[in-house]
Amino acid sequence: MSSVHAHELLNLIGEQAQPQNLAQLTELANNAFGAEVRFHTCRLEDQNIEQILTFFVKMQKVVADGEGYVLNRGNMCGH
Repeated sequence: MSSVHAHELLNLIGEQAQPQNLAQLTELANNAFGAEVRFHTCRLEDQNIEQILTFFVKMQKVVADGEGYVLNRGNMCGH
């Protein structure tokens, strides 16, 4: 099982032209990183897609837009 830095998922979300729901984000992550992917940040480790998305929303890295989520470009960290 691989661990991918969450910034890679944020970049992937930012590349999408339309808001993506959880199922779509899961499919994107699986296609890009593999079905068993886990995510880590500077603070968190071993996060699945639902857990990391919850963290992103809490930290306002992604915001709800209708039925989906979009990247909050104004709240991206620079590291």
